[in-house]
Amino acid sequence: MSISDQQLIETMQEIGGLLFRRLTGELNIHEQIALDNWLKEQDPNSRQFFEDCSDWDQVHLALSSMYDFNERAALADIQKKIQLATQPAAPAVEIVKLRRGWRIYSIAATVLFVVVGVAMFFTLNKRKTNIATLPIEQRFHNDIFPGGDKAVLELADGSKIVLDNASNGELAHQGTTKVVKLDNGQLAYHIGQSEAGPVSYNTISTPRGGQYQVMLPDGSKVWLNALSGLRFPAAFTGRERKVELNGEAYFEIAKNTSMPFKVTLAHGTSEIAGHESLEVDVLGTEFDLMAYADEERQKVTVINGAVSARSGHEQITLQPNQQGYLDKKFYTLNLIDSINVDEAIGWKNGRFQFYDASIEAIMRQAARWYDVEVSYDGKVNQQFRGTIPRNVNLSTLLKILEATGWVHFRIDGKKVTVSP
Repeated sequence: MSISDQQLIETMQEIGGLLFRRLTGELNIHEQIALDNWLKEQDPNSRQFFEDCSDWDQVHLALSSMYDFNERAALADIQKKIQLATQPAAPAVEIVKLRRGWRIYSIAATVLFVVVGVAMFFTLNKRKTNIATLPIEQRFHNDIFPGGDKAVLELADGSKIVLDNASNGELAHQGTTKVVKLDNGQLAYHIGQSEAGPVSYNTISTPRGGQYQVMLPDGSKVWLNALSGLRFPAAFTGRERKVELNGEAYFEIAKNTSMPFKVTLAHGTSEIAGHESLEVDVLGTEFDLMAYADEERQKVTVINGAVSARSGHEQITLQPNQQGYLDKKFYTLNLIDSINVDEAIGWKNGRFQFYDASIEAIMRQAARWYDVEVSYDGKVNQQFRGTIPRNVNLSTLLKILEATGWVHFRIDGKKVTVSP
């Protein structure tokens, strides 16, 4: 490479830096004058070329055409050009006039696009991921209220009752069983005189952004979390009390030693395809069972009493403050000997409770409670701890998480974007 070519490349490196600083609004007055004077010395076509290099849309269009907007390929190629076609710029460079000729123009264009292209690649990605640079009114286009008591009851005959709209009092008859909505909004089953006949099954389901409490025919109480469902008989008969769950529920079981209580996971909702799901047997106890389809584990957490959990040929017995879980990846049943149960049952007590939780785990809960979709613009590696009320608006939850300095959010309609 000749001395004049090397001088030209060094000039293009300096001009590329000036154009990029003008592009980002960082050009000072002295640099602006030097760039303007240099541009005036160029012929009209060359001047237009360099002007286009300081316009985001023009550079983006050119790079997109060159690489079919394959950013990884573009970066790799640009880095290769840097290694092969450039040398470090001297401390002081004399700005020379661009000479005519295809070869010289090609060198200038290559080097200039290397400088501006690399800068643009990282700046575009920074713009795309650095949500924190946006004003809060742009990041939080709207706010979303928390969930509440919402559920639908499906009776044995297929008829449905929207419980959050239903009036208090008797809602239906199932044989001799009365279905009643109490003054506190809870659903209750009042058993009349027992009679023989087929068992009638009811299903109560909560939507995203919903929760509900039901008292079963035996007096057991169940709190359903958002996006959950419970199928149960209108009256328990036989040797066991058996219900089916999908999603998450907290159980407070009425003791009946002659009729054990069993919870299975509803087929096709939270069941692990081709493998046994978690089953729970209890007598009189309090526990939380979580089996959302989008969670990696099915978990049972015991608060009081004792629980027997099994999957396939594996079985474990759990005491208070213990948690059993079925790992969906390895299909193994495991026992955690001592845990802080507040994290598992925080939702039932009206709180988000986090102990070394990933942002993904937190946002899965938020998505179900606020009925939003979540997307990620980068990886957040930190673990979070804290307690936040569930009755706050979504923006409040997100701002509290943002106070860690580890994560930022954007709300746009029903979509939340998470960024490091």
